[in-house]
Amino acid sequence: MATQKFTPASTIKLANGAQIPQVQLGLYQLSGREIAASVRSALDVGYRGFDCAQWYYNEKEAGNALRDYLNSDENASGLEREDIWYTTKLANNSTSYDSVRRSIKKSVQASGLGYVDLFLLHSPLGGKDARIASWRALEDAIDDGEVRMGGVSNFGSRH
Repeated sequence: MATQKFTPASTIKLANGAQIPQVQLGLYQLSGREIAASVRSALDVGYRGFDCAQWYYNEKEAGNALRDYLNSDENASGLEREDIWYTTKLANNSTSYDSVRRSIKKSVQASGLGYVDLFLLHSPLGGKDARIASWRALEDAIDDGEVRMGGVSNFGSRH
């Protein structure tokens, strides 16, 4: 039986044709120089996916680290933005569609990457109305090109 070789850059093709990294570097509790060094090292060894969140309070630093690497001499393989998979997550669901749209825009702007590859609702907190309003705002962010794909995190079957 043949075994598949797995690397930090290994991807899975989704139904919509997108290729998502099977492994992403989580940026939880990293800031400043830690993020810059971690992102640089991860990219150097082949990582292409990075997981961030509004609750981590480091979207700007994560985006800066990614952009700095892409524009540096260290980027010997010529990676471009499209080669990176950037995931972030909504801090809080809200019953206000408008507040979620503003929050998504803020994440896109903070990262400075032009768009978010995968934007997740971080938790089911807030109840059914909040989840529906948040999801509708996320769908519109996808339609507007701010986000490529949407999803959920920490949801159970009852949500």
